[in-house]
Amino acid sequence: MVPAAQPDHGLGPVEDDWDAAAVWLRSVARKRKNGSEETVKTYSFHLAKLRWYCENVRRVTPSRWNLQDVEAFKEFLEELPFEALCARINAGKERPRRYAKQGEKGYTPFRIQPSAGSRADIERFVHAMFRAWHTSGYIRLNPMALEGAGTRRMINAHRAIDVDVHALVLTTMEREQCVTPTSRQINLRDRFILVALRELGLRASEIVGSSMNAFEQISDTQTKRRYWIFTVSPSVAKGGKERWVPVTNTLLTMLEEYRLAFGLSPQPSLSEKGALLLSPYTRTVLIAGKSVRSANDRRFFGAWKELTTRQHLFALVKARLATTAAILDVDPETKRLADDLRKASPHWLRHTFAKAALLQGQSMREVADLLGHASMDTTMGYTKQKAIDAVRAYERDNMGPAREA
Repeated sequence: MVPAAQPDHGLGPVEDDWDAAAVWLRSVARKRKNGSEETVKTYSFHLAKLRWYCENVRRVTPSRWNLQDVEAFKEFLEELPFEALCARINAGKERPRRYAKQGEKGYTPFRIQPSAGSRADIERFVHAMFRAWHTSGYIRLNPMALEGAGTRRMINAHRAIDVDVHALVLTTMEREQCVTPTSRQINLRDRFILVALRELGLRASEIVGSSMNAFEQISDTQTKRRYWIFTVSPSVAKGGKERWVPVTNTLLTMLEEYRLAFGLSPQPSLSEKGALLLSPYTRTVLIAGKSVRSANDRRFFGAWKELTTRQHLFALVKARLATTAAILDVDPETKRLADDLRKASPHWLRHTFAKAALLQGQSMREVADLLGHASMDTTMGYTKQKAIDAVRAYERDNMGPAREA
């Protein structure tokens, strides 16, 4: 038997660069360190952006890139041309406009202009792919070798929503007139999201990727008391590390109201596999091989569509914050708060959670565990802890106190 021809690299037979990228992503998924589903999902999003750019803008496949191609890609990300943004289309009668899906006219993987942090994430992904390709021999040179990976985003502790302002956002939503069942469902779901992000400290990918059964009750065998916790599963947690966050009474009450609006029991059971975030619109239901046409009948069966993308969550939260910002605009004394609120995003509420936990006296290690930080150095970004440690060391070494303000 004549052996098949072997490629001169370690990836094995691949048809093109995108097949080579897929082989690498499967390798990433198998690694324990980076093996969470969310990591691979995020990399896949970045790969889609890179592929769209290569096929529609630069028209040079990644394996043929040089340093100038890298620079051109970075310049593209810094200021996307209008045609690179995904089109919005009408979704049908009584439904809001939505982004075009893959295969539809006007689709691109870019929904908004990437922030500095998002651009750095994309650059790190591309650098990691080139490094893997170079190590395996698929490419002779790494075009990003001189550039290095994108700068890792640093925590900005000032990017947090004031607790009183967050309460005003919820009050504004409570006063919203909901004249239809659908508008009430959307209102209660969105209020639940704003409370959950604030009181669980979740990343956007973690809340949209979770199921209803992430909420569960546990018993303390010593006190005989029962508590609700929220489980961030390995499949959605960054780095694949499972963690648990206590559920407050405020959040539990909001969850119950939200679920009742969708015709569900007040509290979820462990058997519920459906997504945590629901859409008031319904999906196809088949009974005896026939599709249920009536929307009311589909609602009866609880056949809700699901909100499962970070982009949808981002737009939803931004819209709710903008509504309250418009109210704050009226008073010159609160104009600054309105400006800050317009800058805020779902991740700001994660920062809000972290700062509040530290101010309430929880230890750095406890807060790091709640946030899923691999290192407490990351958690320290929410405080001036390193500066405080330096002052303490100064006092100890110099046998006297540092100057107080």
